[in-house]
Order: sequence, then structure tokens, then C-alpha cells
Amino acid sequence: MVFGKTQWWVLAGIGALVVGSLGVATTWSYIKTAWRGVGKGIREATPIAFDLERLNGELKDLEPEIRRNQGVVAQLEVEVENLERDIAQMEEEQVKATAEMRKLREALSEGKSEYQFASRTYKKSEVEADLAKRLDRYEARQSELDAKKQLLEERRRNMEAAVRKVNQYRQQYDQLTIQAESLAAQLKALEAAQAAGTIGIDQSRLGRAKELAKEIETRIRVGQRMLETEQKVEGEIPVDVDTRPVTERFDELFGGKTDQPAGENKGT
Repeated sequence: MVFGKTQWWVLAGIGALVVGSLGVATTWSYIKTAWRGVGKGIREATPIAFDLERLNGELKDLEPEIRRNQGVVAQLEVEVENLERDIAQMEEEQVKATAEMRKLREALSEGKSEYQFASRTYKKSEVEADLAKRLDRYEARQSELDAKKQLLEERRRNMEAAVRKVNQYRQQYDQLTIQAESLAAQLKALEAAQAAGTIGIDQSRLGRAKELAKEIETRIRVGQRMLETEQKVEGEIPVDVDTRPVTERFDELFGGKTDQPAGENKGT
């Protein structure tokens, strides 16, 4: 809808009238309440599945951030390892330099004018100059070593803080991922329950179906009985089978027991 100039003036007048009658604070309170109501209505009208999709999208967008932070931690770990290696090497060099300077100092304590080192002869002044040069280099290296140790401690603190932060970040991400999966499963269960609640069966049709099934069963059983009756009538002639003992049948046929031959004794 496009408002003309006159309509805009009317709306502005109404707005001014409302502000004038209610006050600025009250009017702003009404506007905020109405806006919250609109936002709540929109949220309630949004499908849960859509909000779950939004949550999964947010979690997916977090993955590059996690990888970037893990890269920062890896860089800090490498820097700490390099510093530890450099410090160990410098400390080893300082130990060696200290041992060499100690030999020169012990030689000078003898009070000679000349000293022999590695088959070569050096004047006292040369030995003193060499010791001074070594001492200056040692002190410079020691300052550098101390600075690296301080830097190492700082890098370790930064690395440990970054590791804690990334671990917390990752833990929260994993919890949200598990929660999103759980919510998706709960939504499916809810949808299944809602679908089951909307199932409706016409009881009258179900009753008619049961009656029809009963009627069909009765007709089938009647047909079976009729078939059995017809088989009895039209089948073979029933014959009585003589199941009497054979001796009884023989006596009936031949008129009783047979006489024993003359002169034959029983039990022979």
C-alpha cells in the first residue's frame, strides 16, 4: 500500500496525538511491547524443523572458526618448540664458553709472561685480550639467552591460554552438536506421536467388515459340510468288516470244535 502525502500527514498527526496524550516513555513502552509480541508470534509460527536446520547451519559455520583457532595454537606450539631448541643450544654453548674462559683465567693466575696453548705460544697481553673478547661475547650471548627465556615464558603463557580457549570452544561445540542430534531425535519422536494421535478409524465400517468376514466364514463352513455329506452318500457302499477272532469264525463256519482222533492222548 502506497501512502500519499495527505495520508502521511494524517498518520503523523495521529502519532503526535498519541505521543501527546500518553507521553514519550509510555508510547515507547507500547511500541516495544507490540514489537516483542510480533517477534514472539513469528518465533512461535516458525516450524521446529526449520529452527533445527538453522542450528545445524550455525554449527557448520563454527567449524572454520575452530580450525582457524587450532591453527593459531599449532603456530604457537611450533614457536615454543623452536625457542626451547634455541635456548638449549645457547645454554650448551655458554657452558662450553665458560669452560674455555676458566682455562684462560687459570693460566693467567700463574703470573707468566708467555703461555702455550695447542703447541702455540701467546704473550700474556694476548691471553688477556682473548679472555676479554670471550667474556664480552659471553655476556652478550647471556643477555640474548635471558631475553629468549623471557620470550619463551610469554609464548608458553599465550599458548596455554589459547589451548584452554580452543578446548573450551571445542567442548561447547561438541555439546551443541550432541544437543542438536538429541533435539532432532526428539522432534522425530514428537512427529511420530502426533501422527499416531491423528489416526482415526471408522468404527461402523470396521464393524461391517467384521460381520462380512463372519458371514463369509459361515458360508465356507456350510459348503464344507454339504461336500462331506455328498461324499458319504455317493461314495462306496459301506461294508462291515468281521473283526472277531479266527477261532470263533471257524467254529461258526464248521459247527463247533473238531473231535480229536482216536487213541491220541492230550498233551502228546
